[in-house]
Amino acid sequence: ATWCVLPFRVKWGPFHPGIDRDAGGHARDRATRARARVCYRMRSDDFGAGSQKHVFQMSAAAVDATPAVLEWSNAPDNTWTWKGLTVNYISAGPEDATPFLLVHGFGASSFHWRRNINELAAEGYRVYAIDLIGFGLSSKPILDYDASLWREQCAAFLREVAGCGDSSRRRAIVAGNSIGGYTALNVGACHPELTLGVVSLNGAGRFSPSAEEEAAAQAREVVRAGRSALRVAIDDAVEAAVLSVQRAAAYVGLFVTKQPARIKQVLRQVYPISPEMADDELVASIQYPADDPVGLAPPGGIPEVFFRIISRNGRGGSVPVDALISQLQVPLLLLWGEYDPWIVREKGDAMQRFAEAAGKDVRRVSVNAGHCPQDEAPLEVNEGLIAFARSLL
Repeated sequence: ATWCVLPFRVKWGPFHPGIDRDAGGHARDRATRARARVCYRMRSDDFGAGSQKHVFQMSAAAVDATPAVLEWSNAPDNTWTWKGLTVNYISAGPEDATPFLLVHGFGASSFHWRRNINELAAEGYRVYAIDLIGFGLSSKPILDYDASLWREQCAAFLREVAGCGDSSRRRAIVAGNSIGGYTALNVGACHPELTLGVVSLNGAGRFSPSAEEEAAAQAREVVRAGRSALRVAIDDAVEAAVLSVQRAAAYVGLFVTKQPARIKQVLRQVYPISPEMADDELVASIQYPADDPVGLAPPGGIPEVFFRIISRNGRGGSVPVDALISQLQVPLLLLWGEYDPWIVREKGDAMQRFAEAAGKDVRRVSVNAGHCPQDEAPLEVNEGLIAFARSLL
């Protein structure tokens, strides 16, 4: 099937249904224009409980005005205080509707959902996109950035801001990209009382070691336990030296990687199908928090924050993804950019196979995109998210 797009610009009136227009930094302040498209719209197959893979088909539709894409601003949208830390988030849509919580990936922010927030809101969902601690316009303290920090941040947000939990019987669809995908899975596995479904868009994370790898690790621990006092002292000194080198490398690496030209170069590598979608606004949304002109980190602390995040989460979180899938009690959608050079399609295949073997309700939608499908191919991703949400309600 084929489809075409003939874009022209339109301007929304002051009260577009489903998008916040009240005070408090909602999507209104950043989104005042929309792109209208004449196109064939995508319709997903029914997301039935027994379905494992879904192929999108095309159907003709009339002229459709697509809700506005958000525009980058360095001003906070909404703020929420959690454990004395400031958390920035974007919200849109009817306040009493089913919540969507969107969680960004490494180095990004809530702005990375700029092409999805108002589309979901226009479909009648209450949409929240959150800046994780250490990223975006949220606080950046010097602490150990274990993945459980972000899991509990999102869980508290769902309770305190979105109003989810046992007492309200309100639950959210939690979707995340990259390390945000791991966070979404972590929230769904550990907090079923808060979640209606989980969406992983090229989610990070590692699988449990094989039996051979586990045996080798145990053998190393036996050797380590039998060391002499002198050997322990030498090994500790070597480990400290290695850590110092890694910290220095991270500091230098941050200086290089936060340069606009380098940010755009990396983004275009991971937007292999439509690299033009990685535009200057996205670059600015990544560079600004890395420069931290407003002091969300302690003075001079951004390099240390960067080092602590990558050193603890370079492969995802501490809990293997197969262990989290085993705990999962809600449906899982793998919304996968099949041309991701970092978290490759085989990773999605492995997650799908494990979930199916464990008897979980898992669905797979393949997207013609790379590592960040929500921004590179928003039409397909929005259709997938909406179809999944409708299947849960």
